[in-house]
Amino acid sequence: MAENKQKNAPRYAEKKKNRAKGADIAYVAAAAVIFAAVSGAMLFLPRSRESVLEQRELAEFPEYSREALMDGSYTAGISHYFSDTVPMRDRLMEMASAIQEFTGFRSDNIKLHNVTLGENSAEVPDETAAVTGISVISDGAVVEDTIPESAEETEIPAVTAAPDPAVTQETAEAQSDDAVNLTNNGIAVVGTRAIMLYGGSFSVGDDYAAEVEKYKNALGEDVNVYCMVIPTSGEFYCPESISAYNNSQYDNINNIYSHFTDVIPVDAYSALKDHTSEYIYLRTDHHWSSLGAYYAAGKFAEAAGVPFLDISEYDKKTVSGYVGTMYSYTQDITIKNNPEDFFYYVPKNVELDTTYYNYKLGEGNEIIGMDDPIRSTFYIDFSNSKSMLYCTFMGGDAKITHVNTSTKNGRRLAIFKDSYGNALPQFLFGSFEDIYVIDMRYFTYNAVDYLNEHGVTDVLFANNAFHATTRSTVTYYEKLLTQGRQPTVPETSETSSSAAPEETPEITSSAKTAVPEEKPETSSSAETAAPETENAG
Repeated sequence: MAENKQKNAPRYAEKKKNRAKGADIAYVAAAAVIFAAVSGAMLFLPRSRESVLEQRELAEFPEYSREALMDGSYTAGISHYFSDTVPMRDRLMEMASAIQEFTGFRSDNIKLHNVTLGENSAEVPDETAAVTGISVISDGAVVEDTIPESAEETEIPAVTAAPDPAVTQETAEAQSDDAVNLTNNGIAVVGTRAIMLYGGSFSVGDDYAAEVEKYKNALGEDVNVYCMVIPTSGEFYCPESISAYNNSQYDNINNIYSHFTDVIPVDAYSALKDHTSEYIYLRTDHHWSSLGAYYAAGKFAEAAGVPFLDISEYDKKTVSGYVGTMYSYTQDITIKNNPEDFFYYVPKNVELDTTYYNYKLGEGNEIIGMDDPIRSTFYIDFSNSKSMLYCTFMGGDAKITHVNTSTKNGRRLAIFKDSYGNALPQFLFGSFEDIYVIDMRYFTYNAVDYLNEHGVTDVLFANNAFHATTRSTVTYYEKLLTQGRQPTVPETSETSSSAAPEETPEITSSAKTAVPEEKPETSSSAETAAPETENAG
């Protein structure tokens, strides 16, 4: 027996070797097939052109030039194009998020993303008991907030005929440059709500207050200047267990207001704090909700001494299934799996005439020119592109917006803002005759000249707490005071109609202010200016 076993040992060893070789060949063959299949898919399947999850258009194939080839930018552009436009990009990202969720864990129903301590942040104590066990994910570098270079200033041409509202929709910018990109300390997903962790400090807030005060000094006694620093959701909904990562917005806002002498502070903080049990902030987005903006706008109207419409004087429009910016920034599957309702309000009895002066942006988001002015709706329909629903207000940021209302009281308001300010005008149409909405990042004219030429009586600075304590914001406002001084619009006989030429058709309802002539006439101001409202409340 032992002799036979010894005799057959070489044969068994050879068989074992052959089996191992066969397994290796099968493994290599399978890997080759998978590689070939993936390579074929990457090469021959349609390239992705936009990412709904990331709310951006993807890279385009670079144009060839001898200079680009020589300096290496052409080949770098090709590499970026293929890596950025992977077929089924969003689907692959969703799969990665689901896998990450299975491999990670949540403690006390909290997960942290990109949690770091910025230079302005509160120091985290050595004792980590408060945050031990909470899942901390690093999702990659946060995009820097960059200051666009101003284009050469040119006189704004006459307003053109109203285009189809879809044109505005197609050119709307994603709200990705805002406070999420400035978040010092990361993002926490608490249950189904995503919140930004705040790292602002007094020092930058001091400079912000000083810059706003300069506007009042430059505009003089005849122009009222107000400042509304808006707390974000993290101030009210951050659990105690991770509070070490979250500085006090209340303290920073009070510090800013303490420096004002002639600027009138607007206490949005108290207005929001009194309603934290209501839906005043979006769960899946870094912005506040329209209801939060309503309460803050009421405080501003009180400070400005203007009439203010009760919420009952509006039609509430609701679009369900909204998943906002926080999913694209965290890729947290809990956010994606718990969409929310997005709602906004259209005044029932106020007529609107809205004109947009849209900036042309280059590849780096820098201003390279301005389109002809167009008349359209204030409320842009994004019901078919739900990740962009916050762009319902004016379609985005890179523009100057002028709304002439039927409220004829001689009060003209200019709002200097970040994207938080986009939700405010809807509640001020019954308070001011004219409203000019100016994003601090996209404005090429001298601010004082512009305000004086338009007969502005009131100026509101509306910035969230992140922007109000961020250095780039101070730089933006400083730049608007010092950049070129020249006429910004053609001379008109009446300031309030500077954006509306005589040939503009008569406005009879807020629905008709923004609808091209070929659009069917409607009986309600909300029907044409708003998305479908099956779930309207």
